[in-house]
Amino acid sequence: MDMNQMQAEIMRIQSEYMADPTPENLVKMQQEMAAITEQATAMAMGNLSAQMSEYDPSGRTPENAAMTAGAQANYNMYAQAMAGMFGGDDEQEMKDFVAAHPAPADKAKYLPIGALLLCTNNEPYETFAIMQDDWLEAMEEGWGMKTAKAGAEMLASLLEGRHEAAYGDDYRKLKAGQNNDFDEDSVEGYRETLQNLQEDLPALLPFAQKCDTLLAWDLERCGYLARIFVKLGWLDESEMFGWLEKTAAKIKTAFPGWGEYAASIMMGRAVAMGFDFSVVGAACELFGEKKEFLESHPIINL
Repeated sequence: MDMNQMQAEIMRIQSEYMADPTPENLVKMQQEMAAITEQATAMAMGNLSAQMSEYDPSGRTPENAAMTAGAQANYNMYAQAMAGMFGGDDEQEMKDFVAAHPAPADKAKYLPIGALLLCTNNEPYETFAIMQDDWLEAMEEGWGMKTAKAGAEMLASLLEGRHEAAYGDDYRKLKAGQNNDFDEDSVEGYRETLQNLQEDLPALLPFAQKCDTLLAWDLERCGYLARIFVKLGWLDESEMFGWLEKTAAKIKTAFPGWGEYAASIMMGRAVAMGFDFSVVGAACELFGEKKEFLESHPIINL
């Protein structure tokens, strides 16, 4: 199985269980993904080893002061692995797509909403347009949605904190060390996410340690799905921006900055579905190499 086939299979498995992350579904998802993820990571890191042997750190532009040199090196490893796994060789094609689909100037402030999930799926986050075409099957199999009405109902439930309502209290118990009510995968996903942030993106670790809500995991999916629904013809652009405006109001009220928001996304994802290196890798991109993207679209401007 090559990387493209692995990517397609991982996306299929994730989408199948993402809509209803019950403990039973999470176990099934982890079982199905384990072998593929191990093989994909080994292949990506194998390719990376050859690339890193020729890497010269002396020419790097200094990054965020909160990042140590070791963390920056790990970020580059994540970025290279992500490139191999999620089609990074098509970077120019993505840049051309963004240039051909510019965000309206008065709506560009909403671009960060959904950006982390878009990044994990090799979709551009500097535009509201979607490149890939095969979303209908993912919506049907993973989310149980076949119509625009079902999509609107999902957006409404996410906007009201669907995931936070179901998992928030349990997460706060987990954070307090009360692990008896959790399956092993949830506990390990939580711990492994914190560990990888400490190693690879220490600037976000304090936000994750202080995080007390999973609401951003819901709101991030609003921004992500709204774009996809336009691609599917379930929403027009005006309706999409209406949902993004409502989502932005919730974000601005609940989170003082993108650091707190991103930490809430990653904690929500970790508790519901376990650790995913691609999510941390996407956060590394947004807060590392592409940090100017978030800096130029602050939450205060929503």
